[in-house]
Amino acid sequence: MRPAPKPRLIGAPDPAPKWIPAPAQFDNLRGLIRSVLSVSSVSISFDASDLIRTSGVQRGFISVPLMRDDTLIGALRVLDSADRMFTQREQTLLQGFAALIVEQFELWQQASRDPLTGAMTRRVFETDLRKAIAASRRSGEDLSLILFDLDHFKRINDTLGHCVGDRVLQEVGRVAAQQLRVYDTFGRLGGEEFGILLAVSMPEALDVAERVRAAIEVTAFPGHETLKVTASFGVAAVGESLASADALLRTADAQLYGAKQAGRNRVHADDAMAPHLTVVR
Repeated sequence: MRPAPKPRLIGAPDPAPKWIPAPAQFDNLRGLIRSVLSVSSVSISFDASDLIRTSGVQRGFISVPLMRDDTLIGALRVLDSADRMFTQREQTLLQGFAALIVEQFELWQQASRDPLTGAMTRRVFETDLRKAIAASRRSGEDLSLILFDLDHFKRINDTLGHCVGDRVLQEVGRVAAQQLRVYDTFGRLGGEEFGILLAVSMPEALDVAERVRAAIEVTAFPGHETLKVTASFGVAAVGESLASADALLRTADAQLYGAKQAGRNRVHADDAMAPHLTVVR
């Protein structure tokens, strides 16, 4: 049995994961850099575990840090198959391109992030869902959708006020995001409902859903020690009968409704697709 996560407090110092735009977001800039510098390849990374593997300038390779408010957020890497040194002018050009990439990253965050929770907006989430399903159908790779909704959230707003309700949503968004990988898709679909899109099979998606459910259940809220927040989850996976975004959303939503009807604070999925599922009580 998985050990229960430790309670997390509002205002805890550990940051939420940094969600990153799709690589295609920077295709035009990469093409421009290749053309201007006549190089073989250009890559842009926002993965904290793979930022700058090589410092300084080397023959045929240069890595330029992407800085945001004096914080390292990624790297622009340029590689040429030819044995060459990058001139001072070329290095200055790359620093300018790096600044453009950071600016584009910030604009993407402003347009796609829910300001309260930091999760994707519904519009961006559903756009990514449709793209992911199309890619899954072409490649045959797994794709699963998790929908979850906070239990009795209206009661929190009515009894404790919307200020506390907002703090709960903010903390739930942070706690849920900490259970995900940087390249998973996490969105706020409206009110107290959230979605998670994962390139994994149904059993793996169920494991993620249970991990998020358990983390929310043990979250503590200073100043409201008796407040306990739980969530109900519905899970669906792409298959022959679920080959569109609308079908996947409907199925996950139906499973979420089933979790609510069965008593809340649990994970539900289609028994035919997840025969081993144990309902959480």
